[in-house]
Amino acid sequence: MGIVFLIVGGAIVRLKREPLSRLRKTGLSTKSQFAEFLGKNRSTPPLPTPTITPTPTLTPQQIAEIQRKKFEEFNQKYGPCKYVPVLMYHHVMPVDQAKAILATNLNVPPEIFRQQMDYLIGKGYAVIDLDNLVAGLNGNFTFPSKSVVLTFDDGYRDFFDTVYPILIEKNLKATVFVISQFVGGERYMEWWQIREAASSGLVLVGDHTLNHPYLTKLSEEELKNQIVSAKNVIEQNLGTTVKFFAYPYGSANSLAKEILKENNFLGAVVTTNVNPQCKGLPFDLSRIRIGAGSLSRYGF
Repeated sequence: MGIVFLIVGGAIVRLKREPLSRLRKTGLSTKSQFAEFLGKNRSTPPLPTPTITPTPTLTPQQIAEIQRKKFEEFNQKYGPCKYVPVLMYHHVMPVDQAKAILATNLNVPPEIFRQQMDYLIGKGYAVIDLDNLVAGLNGNFTFPSKSVVLTFDDGYRDFFDTVYPILIEKNLKATVFVISQFVGGERYMEWWQIREAASSGLVLVGDHTLNHPYLTKLSEEELKNQIVSAKNVIEQNLGTTVKFFAYPYGSANSLAKEILKENNFLGAVVTTNVNPQCKGLPFDLSRIRIGAGSLSRYGF
């Protein structure tokens, strides 16, 4: 007689004794074959979950020391340098509107943006523009003790509808980077709106290319077209000189920087970086991407 087992969910269940002749019909005629069969079909018990050692949180003193060392390194290579935060925004619109266009990750709701501006003012920050920043790095402008720069990418209509009135109300400066071929399109400002903002004396208008491509994927001729043609279009429509550039997606290379220099740009901003601003790096001005929360979490 033999014993028939049933394997259920990895567990072996004894059913009843059976003649060995019936077991042989399964091809399991010996104890060793049956043991091998069980070994192959038995579920492997789960491995224990590994213990993860948490990464220690840096103290404010450690962060300050890291920044100090980075500043010394940059100041020696590219100086003079100064830590001046340049804030990067895109949309400033109500949450439901941002969700409708799948732009939540690029949006700061108006009430939070207003709180952020009040926070800067309350902390004693002077909001300067990119002209002031570059002039200060070159020794032609005296930085206030606490300076900050506001920038807005793409030229969305909510800049004119929401941001611009707050800038006027609080007498704050900003730079808006427009995509010249998108002006007048859905959700983008019209030229008359850009002209009005620029004429206020509070808003600089910068170049953000013709149609927002990845610059590192373009030929030299295409690069020149995207940078220089866009600059010309903006200047023709505003009657002012365009001096600053924002790299789409933050993608920059040495060729793009050379074209900017050759065409009398004073500086260019990258997307997300926390390096100090330096005289020797005018086409790598660092920016901090701001989200929908308190500015205190960014160290202000």
